[in-house]
Amino acid sequence: MKLVRRFALRPLKNDEEHARPVDLIGALMGRDLDAGAGDYLDTLILLVNKYEDDRHTPDGTNLTPHQALRAMMNANDMTQADIGKIIGSESAVSTYLRGERELSKAHIRALAERFKVSTDLFMG
Repeated sequence: MKLVRRFALRPLKNDEEHARPVDLIGALMGRDLDAGAGDYLDTLILLVNKYEDDRHTPDGTNLTPHQALRAMMNANDMTQADIGKIIGSESAVSTYLRGERELSKAHIRALAERFKVSTDLFMG
């Protein structure tokens, strides 16, 4: 109940409300949590991800695949390392963004799933 008093689990409505649970997630990550606190953290992460997906993921209209990925990274304040964790290879992200290679089908599926967009967004 201490965690619920710090931040009640409810949908986020604006960027100001978004900041508090993000800070709380940062404070809880990596800690040894009991089952209830672990469930609370999982649910809080879901709420934050939903808000970010709904508010900060572009729809990709008229964007190239490279532009779409960069826009999503910017909108979600993500680095190449963050995207690398999603697709399993930071070097693949780097070479893709430099235009030296294309994303694999597995990379595209992982990105589409994370950002809740069509795989077509990342197809050339």
